[in-house]
Amino acid sequence: MTAYVTYGDEYLKRRLKEHRYRMGLALSYVSKSVGIPVEDLESYEYGEKSITKEDLVKLADLYQVSPSYFLGGIPLGAASKADDLVK
Repeated sequence: MTAYVTYGDEYLKRRLKEHRYRMGLALSYVSKSVGIPVEDLESYEYGEKSITKEDLVKLADLYQVSPSYFLGGIPLGAASKADDLVK
């Protein structure tokens, strides 16, 4: 069964897109690097589809950040618990 991340979807979609732009990565490059179809990446970034936990971890690894980075609004000290939820 696939698990989805729905906590903070508004923040999540903004963070996904902003971080990809900041790194100067094209959707096509990200897609090939992590094995997520471009259509899904676009849907995640525009909030049209909830991201799977597996895809969130793949993107976090590529972007070299913790999965909790994308889940803004988590109280300080709770980040490690959030990371455990998505792994």
